[in-house]
Amino acid sequence: MPQYCLPEVTSLPTSPDAVGRRVVVVTNPSAGSLEYMGPLQVFDEARLFLEHYGRPELAYDIEFVTRGGSAIYHQKGLSITAPTPYHRLRGKIDTLIFQGADEYDECLHDARFIAWVARMSTRVRRIVSICTGSFILAEAGVLDGRRAATHWCACDDFRRRYPRVQLEPDPIYVKDGHTYTSAGATSGMDLAIALVEEDYGTEFARRVAQGLVMFLRRPGSQAQFSVQVGTDVPGAGGVSEIQNYVAKHLDGDLRVQALAEQFHMSPRNFARVFAREVGVAPGKYVEQCRLERARQYLEETDASLAQISERCGYATTDGLRLAFDRNLGVAPRAYRRRFSTARQRA
Repeated sequence: MPQYCLPEVTSLPTSPDAVGRRVVVVTNPSAGSLEYMGPLQVFDEARLFLEHYGRPELAYDIEFVTRGGSAIYHQKGLSITAPTPYHRLRGKIDTLIFQGADEYDECLHDARFIAWVARMSTRVRRIVSICTGSFILAEAGVLDGRRAATHWCACDDFRRRYPRVQLEPDPIYVKDGHTYTSAGATSGMDLAIALVEEDYGTEFARRVAQGLVMFLRRPGSQAQFSVQVGTDVPGAGGVSEIQNYVAKHLDGDLRVQALAEQFHMSPRNFARVFAREVGVAPGKYVEQCRLERARQYLEETDASLAQISERCGYATTDGLRLAFDRNLGVAPRAYRRRFSTARQRA
């Protein structure tokens, strides 16, 4: 097999009592396979590095259990099974991970399973969800009063079902206390890298991320999805009309006062109605739209930063830079280098 040259790490725990951590992944039949295979790959990569460094006792001990049936994936000749049911778990668990809810919400309607989730949340050091696995934690009351993330296209449904949870639609993952929730399937790998960093330090986590050809912290992608700008928001009148107006006038005056006057409302009532219907304050929504348009220009055109700033409603290029730093943690030029299309790079 190919011989890999693995860089050394000097920051691993030195205590003779240091041992690996037991990680249990709870799967649902018919849900997406990447939601559990992605984190598994991260933890397995960590094992490879730990064995290379002569510290195999620190490796994660990964187990899979399932809710209902042993076949958890079957498509195009590939089958994956997890024969152990969740209720047979015994012993101490460090990290408990839930993949996304199944297509017909069977796991959410399984009272025995949801009660088990609630009990286990008090017995583990960390409880984690991938994608719509956040619905499982919320159904069990684990996320009540906490901040959480889920897949962007499920945010509206999540808010309706679980108003006690402080849903954050933008981040790719959120930590609140001992709960960790992530967005779409690939963000589960980002979260798994973050867990490795929490357990073994930044230096080791960086090596694991490099081994998987991943970013330690995804630059320019901390928002899983912002807004659509360039296509009309469906719906007639009301807030959708305002959203379409914003998208078409990003270089104009989009302060609350100006928007309220445009749509014949008082600023206070406008802000209240908009936040209730869209889920974010008008100012935040405008910032998201401008940032999304700026990202498109950086990815797809060779327009200068000054041109992009003007087209997107930033008074100066400094305003554009501050928006990127505040929301994405990366400078516009660095974002362009990493995410511009092959056509544009040519």
